Amino acid sequence: MLDEVLLLTNGPGELSTWVPPVLSRLRKEVPEARFGLFLIRDQFASGTERAKARELPLDFLGGRRAWAARLLAGRAGGRGLVLMLGGAPRDAVLLGRATGYPAFAYTFDPRAYHPGLRAVLVDSERTRLAMQARGADPARIRVVGNLVVDALAEAPRVEVPPVEVLLFPGSRPFAARYMLGFLLAAAERMAAQRPGLRFAWVRSRLLPEGVVQEALEACQVRPLGGVGARWEAGRLRTEGGLLVEVLEEPQRYVAMRQAQLALTLPGTNTLELALAGLPSVVLLPLHKPEMLPLEGFLHWLLLLPGARPLKQALVRRVAARIPFLALPNQWLGEEVFPELKGVFSPAEVAQKGLELLEDSRVRAKLAGLQAEAGADNLVAQVLNSL
Repeated sequence: MLDEVLLLTNGPGELSTWVPPVLSRLRKEVPEARFGLFLIRDQFASGTERAKARELPLDFLGGRRAWAARLLAGRAGGRGLVLMLGGAPRDAVLLGRATGYPAFAYTFDPRAYHPGLRAVLVDSERTRLAMQARGADPARIRVVGNLVVDALAEAPRVEVPPVEVLLFPGSRPFAARYMLGFLLAAAERMAAQRPGLRFAWVRSRLLPEGVVQEALEACQVRPLGGVGARWEAGRLRTEGGLLVEVLEEPQRYVAMRQAQLALTLPGTNTLELALAGLPSVVLLPLHKPEMLPLEGFLHWLLLLPGARPLKQALVRRVAARIPFLALPNQWLGEEVFPELKGVFSPAEVAQKGLELLEDSRVRAKLAGLQAEAGADNLVAQVLNSL
């Protein structure tokens, strides 16, 4: 019998795809336990994750301050466990040591290993081998499967208007302010060459209304070729006259399975799109590289006054060294999803998209991902390790 289950997560992708299937199964297996979630938000967070987390069946919800307070509170009196579903493994290990609970972590990243974890749970044999090659203790690595598969399978079957092209400008404000108008401009160009194509913006619930309004005004993105739009009966009408459907998050997975193409930024959603079998163009615009967050302490250091040119140069250098942006491309070792990186125009994005619409080979290659559902295995492994 468990008294408490403490979950940790950090970003919008993990909160959407990893936490719900695991939480629902743990609730079923240990209904007597008290469930809490710590949102250890970092520079990649949107800032509105808490509102989304409140929709989950939790007994308490806290942030970094609550996590730190729990570290200082000392050992808990009963039995429990700590499970990291996105973030730095050290945060789970520290919480486990403070409470006396065993700590576990789930990850796709072979670098996300910590010897203080009772077990690290990974999506695939590929990740296990890569983690082991980096010196991780093989006895602590357990292949459980891919939680994104669970999220796709358990998505509600909702009605979605017929569309061919999905636009994913991101769930983070710094990206959406620029990318919505940029992708709308690309959509206008695609529609000009292929009349009859229907488009939809997949709107993240994590975007504040103020950010959405800024993105639609397109003031910041016009110098880059972007366009604005206005609301029209629940849809968007771009400045060039293109009508774009607006889909909410519960519709995203059904839309992925029905559409023919997506235009997106790098992130967890590239894996969702791949597992849904939807060909996608993945974009990393570097028109304003200082806007992009970096991992670790360097991100905060480069926010200091006068550091902007240094950050611009560093981001461009780091981006140039990344062989593939999209997770499916990384895993398959080839550019299955076409990628655009650097300074490019909406017209170039439109051309890539039109080319991909004619490429019948991509869907067959995506089948090579061979991902298996993981939530049931993950929960069984954790509970059997106590």
